[in-house]
Amino acid sequence: MAPRSEEITLENDPRLEGGEWLFRRGGQVFGPMDSRGIAAMLYRGELDGSTSLSSGDGAWRRLSDVSIFLVHAKKAEARLRVEREVTGERQLKARRRRRREVGAAVAVLLLVAAAVGGVFLLAPPAAETSRLLEDFGAGIRIASAARVGVSRRAAEDDLVEVTLAAPEGERPAQRRRPRPSGPAAPGAQGAVDGGDLVAAQFDERKIQAVVGREQRTLAPCFRAEAGRSPDFEGDVPIEFAIGNDGRVARLWIDEPRFRNGALHDCLEGALAAWRFDPFPGQRPTVSLAFRIGR
Repeated sequence: MAPRSEEITLENDPRLEGGEWLFRRGGQVFGPMDSRGIAAMLYRGELDGSTSLSSGDGAWRRLSDVSIFLVHAKKAEARLRVEREVTGERQLKARRRRRREVGAAVAVLLLVAAAVGGVFLLAPPAAETSRLLEDFGAGIRIASAARVGVSRRAAEDDLVEVTLAAPEGERPAQRRRPRPSGPAAPGAQGAVDGGDLVAAQFDERKIQAVVGREQRTLAPCFRAEAGRSPDFEGDVPIEFAIGNDGRVARLWIDEPRFRNGALHDCLEGALAAWRFDPFPGQRPTVSLAFRIGR
C-alpha cells in the first residue's frame, strides 16, 4: 500500500526536525511532543490552528502562528473537510440503499402473503452492515491524550523493591515491602533510611514521549476488534502500569466487554514491545482512550 501524501510531506519536511512542544487541550497541558508528532495530530484532526503551543519557555502561541506548522495546518484543515464531505456522502448513499433494500423486502413479503391467502411470515430483518466497517479508515482514532500518574489499583496484590541504608563501604541491601495506602507524587524522592519505601521517581516527560511515539501500534488491535464487534461504537479507555524495568507490567481495559478476550490479549502483545527508561520506586500508570466508530 502506497504511503499517504501527508505522511510523505511530514517525512520530507526538514523544518520538522527536532523540537519539543507542549499543547493545551480541554483546559489541560499535554506533552512534550516532537514537531512531527504535532503535525501528525493535525492531520488526524486532534489539533487545529487554534491550539495553544509552547516550546517550554513559558510563552504560549496559537499553532497557526508557528511558521513550521502553518502549511501543515492549512493542508490538514482542507483534507479533513474533504473527508467529512466524503464520509457524509457515503452515509447518505448507504441510508438510501438500505431504504431501497427494505422496500424491496416488504414488497416480496406482500407478494408471498397474497399467495398464501394473506398470511404474513414475519422474519427478523438481516443484520445491517455497520457504518464503522463502511468507513473503517476513519473509524479508529485516539479519543483522549495520555495521562501519567500513580493509580491505586496498580498497587493491588503487588510489591515493589526498596533500598535499605547500608554502612559506608557496603552495597545497599534490597527487600520487598507492600506499597503504602497513599500514592506518592511523581518525581518525589522517598526516604530509604531504615527500609522506608522509595517514592515514585519516574520521568513523566519521557513516558509521554514514548506513548506519543508508540500509541499508533495499538490501532490494529482496535481495527480487528471492530471487525469482531461491528455493533460496538464508543470509547474504550485503557490503563497500563509500567514496571521498574521499563516494560509494561499490567493492563486494564475499563470497558466491561473487553476486560478479557481477544482485544485485551492483542493490546498486551503490542504493549510488550514498548520500552521506557528503568526507574526506582512506585510504578506509574498511563491512561488513554481509543474511539471506535464515531
